[in-house]
Amino acid sequence: MGNYFLLQFFTVIFALSIVTTIFNKRILGFPQAIGVPIVSAILVFLLQWGASLLNGNQFISINIHSIEDAVRKIDFYDFLVNGVICFILTSSALKFKVSDLRTFWKPIGILATIALVLCAVFYGGLLYAFQYLIGEPVPILVLFLLGSALVATDPIGIKGVLSSVRAPHHLMIKLEGESLFNDAMCIAIFMTLLNVLEGEHFSLLATLQTLLYEIVVAVVIGWAFGLGILRLLKGKHEMESLILTTALLACGSYLVALFAHASAPIACVIGGLIVGNKWGEIIAEREVREVNHFWHTVEGIINSFLFTLIGLEIFILDLNSSLIFGGIVAFVLLHLSRFAANFLSFAFFPSFRQKSYNGSLVILSWGGVRGGISLALILAVANIPELRQYSSILIGYTFISVLLSGVVCGLGLPAVMNAFYYNPNENQSGFKGWYQRMCNKLNRKGYKYIVGEDKHGNETITIYKPESFVDEKTEDGVATLHRPDKAEELKRLEQPGNF
Repeated sequence: MGNYFLLQFFTVIFALSIVTTIFNKRILGFPQAIGVPIVSAILVFLLQWGASLLNGNQFISINIHSIEDAVRKIDFYDFLVNGVICFILTSSALKFKVSDLRTFWKPIGILATIALVLCAVFYGGLLYAFQYLIGEPVPILVLFLLGSALVATDPIGIKGVLSSVRAPHHLMIKLEGESLFNDAMCIAIFMTLLNVLEGEHFSLLATLQTLLYEIVVAVVIGWAFGLGILRLLKGKHEMESLILTTALLACGSYLVALFAHASAPIACVIGGLIVGNKWGEIIAEREVREVNHFWHTVEGIINSFLFTLIGLEIFILDLNSSLIFGGIVAFVLLHLSRFAANFLSFAFFPSFRQKSYNGSLVILSWGGVRGGISLALILAVANIPELRQYSSILIGYTFISVLLSGVVCGLGLPAVMNAFYYNPNENQSGFKGWYQRMCNKLNRKGYKYIVGEDKHGNETITIYKPESFVDEKTEDGVATLHRPDKAEELKRLEQPGNF
């Protein structure tokens, strides 16, 4: 009668996803991208603890080795990179406005290319020094490979974090835009380094040609699919056919790009952008809302699956104190590398620095949440002959960095945002109050913005308490000195074109 492996697999994953999602929602209250992996990891620890307690019990036992074997059989790379990522990217692209991309394409491009490469280089170098100092040296090329996997911000994690904060529109666009486009660069660098590790000759010119080919062909494929889907959308439709059409856009463009050896993430993002910014002229607004609602629901289900699986990966880790310590250090170095890379990248473009909102780069650097893509890439290659002896370090450091990036970068982002954007409800007491005061020290210029709306509903960003910015107290603490030059500076800082 056949076997029931697939049914068993989905039953277990559905059950675990429900448990982790409900526990996170009702008890922890964290964003899904952060809370679910934590709950899943805790569940694994409880299972392992329960198995050790029940060892030898004749009535109840937990076969932990069978569970570990089942987890090892999950092809995380195929599930995410060759599977559901196309739906997540397309869903995000359908709602991403081309007008925003036109406005912020330069900072998004810098973050997704120059800053990403620099971050991988800085991280690999710093981690190489750390491994050398602790007496466990790892070849620097292997650490560059690890860095190239970890530098990409995760679109799922970013969306989960941004949904929990009231960020200014320009910051949300840059963070989400970066996460949409940096996957392609990340995968390209990762595969190039992997080929070199496997003995292939490295040529900078050939690498650039390959990268250019992947991008150009992906754009053409995405463009063609986008236009084709728009033609399909014309005329009468049932809601089911609209949903199936957008599903075809996601997996079709991704699959064709894979066969063409082009950048599949870019292909489905381009296709999603074209359809998402034109389908309002073809189908009713109600239908657009319903299709977007459907994909929002699908995203939630995929996220629950994905983050539960991330937590379950702890089964295949041989955790020990040195690996945990190394993973924590690796995350700190990754965090520092992102800051250094972002600040250095924008230093090459003085025009951005001269008209920058206070704290923009700090917030963008802090918001680098890592996720499933990093883990999928490392899991896919950790056991090849050239990397097998370093597999525990690669997987362990990646898992810990992904988990900590959610906790530190994700949960810490609201406090960092409050350091630069006034929030009357920010925490003042307890640990959260202390943490907020620590984050406030990041604001070295001292002034904050306040986000509001004009009479047309457009977002406005103005200096909070501008009088304190323009008027300064004299040394006697009584008289007030008016600074006209500061008034001009105030106008510049509130310009809507600021970065």
